[in-house]
Amino acid sequence: MKADELRPFYNQVFTVKELKNYFKEQDSSIRTQLSRLYKAGKLIRLKRDCYTFPDFHPNTFVIGQEMVSPSYHSLESVLAMNSIIPEGVTAHTLITSKKTQEYVNEFGTFSYRHLDPELFFGVEKREDGAWVAVPEKALLDYLYLNSEKFKADFGCWQAERFDELDILNFEKMKEWSKKYGMQKLDRLVESLELYSCSED
Repeated sequence: MKADELRPFYNQVFTVKELKNYFKEQDSSIRTQLSRLYKAGKLIRLKRDCYTFPDFHPNTFVIGQEMVSPSYHSLESVLAMNSIIPEGVTAHTLITSKKTQEYVNEFGTFSYRHLDPELFFGVEKREDGAWVAVPEKALLDYLYLNSEKFKADFGCWQAERFDELDILNFEKMKEWSKKYGMQKLDRLVESLELYSCSED
């Protein structure tokens, strides 16, 4: 197998399984050839049995989503993108229905947190094909998965230094929070809404 033979997979993330179906070869043969191309610098290994090209690859949003599927971008990276949390985020953070996991490759760190499939809502598809949580959903995911560190009081929100809360639709958040089945999350959202009003 030569790199040019993989032209149909340019600008994609592809797996050993996909190449096996395409070339009609055994897994072991595919892996050996991919390893040779990787060592020659013709491919980038994203994780075990998962590759893309150094010069012909999708953007990091698509890469993160394709490495673990199903998944969508949420949590810290989306909150930072919307200036809700002040800190710079070094990892790409995603939600998946699969196990919690993390991968580091040439494109960065990709951190995946588990949520049940019934909580896969409140996301929008970008032009590049990546699925990204709306700010309200990203914050709900963040509060739910880190609930042990939050309290429903103003002091907690002041310490967290949340910002740009005026962009949030709190009625939507209160409606969606009930889907998580955690009473504490409902209280956190109500408290955060009161805090956001006090900051106006």
